[in-house]
Amino acid sequence: MMLAGAHWIVAVATLVLVLLVILMHYEASFRLRRLLQRNRSLRRRARIMVLLIGLFFAHIGEVWLFGVGGWLLFNYADLAPSGGIGALANPELFDFIFLSIASYTTVGFADAYPMGPLRFLYGTEGLLGFMMITWSASLSFLEMQHHWQNMEQDK
Repeated sequence: MMLAGAHWIVAVATLVLVLLVILMHYEASFRLRRLLQRNRSLRRRARIMVLLIGLFFAHIGEVWLFGVGGWLLFNYADLAPSGGIGALANPELFDFIFLSIASYTTVGFADAYPMGPLRFLYGTEGLLGFMMITWSASLSFLEMQHHWQNMEQDK
């Protein structure tokens, strides 16, 4: 069974967005870790805050990539007849950002849900978001573990 043209466009766009998000998250994680290693003079709590705020903004950027990607696909890949956001006749950019947040965090779609070929994009984003959040949790745990070990040594 052949995929329709719109499905192929969404599949390729999804692959590109997945690769961009993984690269973005890797770079953010790598640079944050390097920043923390170089700035040993930062107080322990400040180190944790820098890491968490940096990771938060990385996730925001990743959500926006998928939101803008979905909006561009909807508006320029001729998906309007078969796809879009359920319950919204004329979705705007921030509707796609909201859908992206709901997908990335795996919270669920509620009143906004993807339709047509966009289901693949946002379904994949749910898996990717789970992976990126887990990656951030692992990095945060490692920094906290280092923080706790230093607290024990200071006693």
